[in-house]
Amino acid sequence: METQLLNNISFPLLFEGVEKKLEIKYLIPPESPQGGLREIDAQDWSYLLNSFGCRILNSIKNEHFDAYLLSESSLFVYRDKVVLKTCGTTRLLSCLPLLDQYARNAFEGESLVQYALFTRRNYKFPEKQPTPHSCWDEEKETLKQFFKDGKEFVIGDKNENHFYVFMQDNRMIDEEIEEYSTIEVAMHELHGSTMSHFFKNQNFISEDITLKNSGITGIIPEGTEIDSLMFNPFGFSLNGVLKEAYYTMHITPQPECSYVSYETNRDMKELDANNLMRKVVDTFIPERYTFVVIHSHHFKKITPSDMFTVKNFAISPHLELNFYSFVNSEYEVI
Repeated sequence: METQLLNNISFPLLFEGVEKKLEIKYLIPPESPQGGLREIDAQDWSYLLNSFGCRILNSIKNEHFDAYLLSESSLFVYRDKVVLKTCGTTRLLSCLPLLDQYARNAFEGESLVQYALFTRRNYKFPEKQPTPHSCWDEEKETLKQFFKDGKEFVIGDKNENHFYVFMQDNRMIDEEIEEYSTIEVAMHELHGSTMSHFFKNQNFISEDITLKNSGITGIIPEGTEIDSLMFNPFGFSLNGVLKEAYYTMHITPQPECSYVSYETNRDMKELDANNLMRKVVDTFIPERYTFVVIHSHHFKKITPSDMFTVKNFAISPHLELNFYSFVNSEYEVI
């Protein structure tokens, strides 16, 4: 397979932009160190990440969490929660044994999982994925080794674009939980004029200029600390930190496999979700795009079916679990 060297990292020219995402929240024992998972240092996180095919490029943090920019996407570490999102052919789920050991070390020998959530869209190049990601059944069986009571769901038609969910939730049905929301926008077949900003050629000046000229500054709120990187010769990644919320973007600009992902876990009461999703799509001009919104039942359901003029629109029934709603909306532009 033909490859290109990006910042001394070899990437295939046909790159799998679709991310795998693992989120685990733990119950913190009273006697645990105050920092919880944040007591794990960057060297240990680097060892874990290297074990499945990616590495730390940079990091920023605030009083709430640490944000690591990776060679393939992002890692966010809170006191009681880890969010790990990787693209390409990373073997994300192979880190589960080591992650479990890290959690036990951080929490005085205990690893009490409140919930574990693994999600991904259907891959563009599924035949290139290594074990344990060669297919959904293999991913599910790997997850079951650690989360034996987890349940799987598929949102959408398996013969079309669809979204996989695996979740184990150990909280009691009548338990009071924190408000929760994430908004993800996945964009495919992007306009060449928007993708031209993400090639490190003679027109490249700096990451800051790229953020401005590409319109990204208009979809990241003021006051967000930004950590961004332009890969050489193409590709772009960004983490943003704003109070307890992260923003993350990853851009694969090659015309053969162009893909952009945008995600935030900012409280939906602090933003206009529909307006945000519209602005993200207007910034990148994709031919196809997907919204995935996951939120606790504190929030009104989002069904953005009337937001855009589209040729084809498909919205799957909401997936309703004990505490969360999931919605997957697919669009194709006229």
